[in-house]
Amino acid sequence: MTRYADGERIGRRSLRWDAVYCVVLGAAVLVAAPWVGSGVALPVPVIAGVGAAVIVWAGLVVGLLRRLPLRMALRIVMVANVVAAVAVASVSVAAATGFTILVVLAVAVEVALFAASQAAALRLLRLAPAGVASR
Repeated sequence: MTRYADGERIGRRSLRWDAVYCVVLGAAVLVAAPWVGSGVALPVPVIAGVGAAVIVWAGLVVGLLRRLPLRMALRIVMVANVVAAVAVASVSVAAATGFTILVVLAVAVEVALFAASQAAALRLLRLAPAGVASR
């Protein structure tokens, strides 16, 4: 298998799994908003809104994968994941308990790992001739 084929395979899988993860995480945050609210210094409606937004983002990731060139979709989602990882890690500062801090930081690490997989795919795709990874 060529490096380009590896990059395409890794990139598409990363985006698909990122979307699946976002649906699961968003639904969990939405359902658990009252309990999460007691662990961090944010109102329950804000937490529920974040959960809903993460589910919507999952749909956008799938749409990006279908409609944009792979490299562009990977870049957009990778940047969003870096921003999200920093934002989630920042929320851990507001956590009330050590356990809550660890859970929130674990989510930040998971999101950062998606960004890393997308960066790896982009590195491999960079070796491909221009226009090869258009879809």
